[in-house]
Amino acid sequence: MVQMNFVLSGDYDYINQIETTAKSIIYHHHRAKIYIINKDIPQEWFLNINNHLRKIGSRLINLRIDANLLKNEYVSQPQINEMSYGRILIPDLINEDRVLYLDSDIIVEDDLSELFTMDLSNHPLAAITDVLYTDQFNSGVLLFNMPVIKEIPNIVDKMLKAGIDDKLTEGDQSVLNHFFKKTYLHLSLKYNLTIGYDFLCTYYSGYNHDYWNKTNINGKIIHFTSPSKPWHQFSTSRYRNKWWEYHNLSWTEVCQHLSLPKVLDYQEDGRIFIMTNSEDVKDLEQLVKALPKWTFNIGAFTNMGEKLTRLIRYSNIHLYPSIVRPVVDQLIKTSDCYLDINYGEKNEKVLAKFQETGKPIISFDEVNSNFKNESNYHSFKNNNIEDVINQIKRYRNKA
Repeated sequence: MVQMNFVLSGDYDYINQIETTAKSIIYHHHRAKIYIINKDIPQEWFLNINNHLRKIGSRLINLRIDANLLKNEYVSQPQINEMSYGRILIPDLINEDRVLYLDSDIIVEDDLSELFTMDLSNHPLAAITDVLYTDQFNSGVLLFNMPVIKEIPNIVDKMLKAGIDDKLTEGDQSVLNHFFKKTYLHLSLKYNLTIGYDFLCTYYSGYNHDYWNKTNINGKIIHFTSPSKPWHQFSTSRYRNKWWEYHNLSWTEVCQHLSLPKVLDYQEDGRIFIMTNSEDVKDLEQLVKALPKWTFNIGAFTNMGEKLTRLIRYSNIHLYPSIVRPVVDQLIKTSDCYLDINYGEKNEKVLAKFQETGKPIISFDEVNSNFKNESNYHSFKNNNIEDVINQIKRYRNKA
């Protein structure tokens, strides 16, 4: 059986993300080693997890480094710190024939054993061309061919020296591309499905170089690039719930490969979709409280005000500020009905797309829209909230 060796790098401030990535790795790979390059993660954290992993022949390995080793390296983005340079230390720190480095804003969605058996020939590493900036590879997933890269004289020292340049546009990624852009083996995008450009390509069409078609695939590795991360209170990219499913697994569940847990804490009766250009949504809180087993998914093509954001104290309401196109499409597909109850301007393109599904659209007379004469549109008198509630209940799990 081939030995699968993974590497993560980060500090204790990133421990939740490191652990979530590690859970997703182990969930799909028993008998795996995960080396964790760090400067301050407590020993007890490793000991506790390894007590679970021992049963399946896996292990986390504490690769503690001197906290001063990377302090002079230049970091180009605010959501990243100097520990991102941990990956360039790999040839000096690890004695394995092949290791797969992963950023800790990644989840693994499938078995990756083929990466540990494929022919790398004389390529020092394998990587995935960046989905937008195609003149470079994205350094979030790197497959190191250790016998080859170790033959390059003083390669780690050279990269560390290059990393102190404050003109680097992408920090350590720029360094790695400088040394390996001409020699790396190109891997399929499924091994680094970078979906962090969702916001950029939704709201700035000039960046959309066939991005949506390229990323409309099943990724074996999902990479949440950009500052919008799924663990933030709100985020814009796809697969937010998928990250939380791995995060919420216990290590016992990981080792037993049990089903990924649902994010919801209730047995869902159905799903409601609302798109709004305003934080004023008629009777929303009353409806949310009256239908506690119905999920209210509320999207906006803008940020959201406090009238909406305060409602996330209810577990059945989920907010999607600055929503992106694939998420809108997914919510239309999976919703049982649409509530056209926002005041002000309507999102008529979204309404039209939902109306075409034939699924019901519900409104009140004072906030209804141009679609009110369609056969699947039901508009109720302004004070008739009980009738609206009863109507929604009739749609239970009909989607």
